[in-house]
Amino acid sequence: MKDSEVPQAYDVPVQDPSPEEQQKTLPPVSDASCQRVLNILEAEDASAVVFQIYNWRENIYGGDSTLASYEDTKARKAFRQLQEALADCRSFSGVSVAGKYKARITTDKAPDVGDEALSFHVVIPLPDGEGVRDEHHVFVRADDVTASFTDTNVGMPARFPLGLVDKQVERLKSAQRP
Repeated sequence: MKDSEVPQAYDVPVQDPSPEEQQKTLPPVSDASCQRVLNILEAEDASAVVFQIYNWRENIYGGDSTLASYEDTKARKAFRQLQEALADCRSFSGVSVAGKYKARITTDKAPDVGDEALSFHVVIPLPDGEGVRDEHHVFVRADDVTASFTDTNVGMPARFPLGLVDKQVERLKSAQRP
């Protein structure tokens, strides 16, 4: 997405994933199915990945999207694996750059976009006991590509704008048509 296409953000930088030697290594989370959810969102098995940050005007907690291209039927496999992992993952604990945390996952009704879509929230209580951090995730498969969209908010529900999801998924489908 270009900056001008996202009026609710003041900028939307695009970047390649960090080289492996620059990536932060964190221990796996407490539940293997939940770790699989996190790995799939990072598109670890993709052939090519592009990451975009959304710096919202009305929310200091940003959003992001990850577009991932897969060979053969690997996009379908990634979607199926995420679906199965979400069926098993309810809560987990882990360590982030900010310290230890506990999270729970709740699923939403998926939007009607792409070939397949999932929607869920990762909810993390704040350490001071004053509210929660809510991450809204939308994961879409369109042919051999997946698109993962995340919005984060503290103290109120997060929701990635569906209009931006629709626009990006339509572009991905158009780019793959012969």
